[in-house]
Amino acid sequence: MTTRFTRLSNLNGVTSSLADSPCIGICSTTQWGDDRCSGCGRTYSEVRDWHTLPEVEKKLINIRNASEKYNIRQLKVRNRVKRAETPPKEL
Repeated sequence: MTTRFTRLSNLNGVTSSLADSPCIGICSTTQWGDDRCSGCGRTYSEVRDWHTLPEVEKKLINIRNASEKYNIRQLKVRNRVKRAETPPKEL
């Protein structure tokens, strides 16, 4: 079931599920005809049929691609600015 949060997180590039699309927006299978996407690692048929695949298969695909060092969206962490331990001294 897709919730409002999940749909919004997909737009922001952050995922809430391992079954979400791993796409990072540089699909070389559809754009250049590569056997596997250089971005997320999916094959052309996996990209094409993603919305019809069962959740468990999507998760297995994402685990395979993450283990092969593809930069899937589920591995991305939002950039966070670390706060200083102590505030800077005023001059």
